Amino acid sequence: MTDEPSSPISDSLAFKLHQATVLVDKAADHYLRTHHDISYSLLVVLLMVGVLDHPNQREIADNLDVSRASITQRITALTGRGLVRVAPSGQDARAVQVSLTEAGAVLLATAWQGLESYDDGIDRGVDVAALERELDTLIDNARAHLARTREGNG
Repeated sequence: MTDEPSSPISDSLAFKLHQATVLVDKAADHYLRTHHDISYSLLVVLLMVGVLDHPNQREIADNLDVSRASITQRITALTGRGLVRVAPSGQDARAVQVSLTEAGAVLLATAWQGLESYDDGIDRGVDVAALERELDTLIDNARAHLARTREGNG
């Protein structure tokens, strides 16, 4: 809890979620940079490459809900560090498929395990299972709303 006075923005669910996300991302980024020499934004790309089967950059971007341009920049950085390799796509001449190198797979495994087991106290006093269920519901609701909006029904 904070000692800040209540205001319309501080009482907003959207603002609270944004603030929590920014703060948790900063804490994760600090841990990863300090212990594994990688940023959180690069690690989540490695994670998507590890989870998806030889994804192209569009698939990575779609799964992270970010722009393809931001993924291109991150893939370039990861390739430069020898953590991923790119190869021409067999389905689209304009696309490349991305895969983990051995070094990338090792870093992903150790950094992700370290991050998940690191006790930073951020979730102290939080019912994590309940929070995850509520966030899953919120994410599903937001995706459904955005789909209706794209269809012109929202």
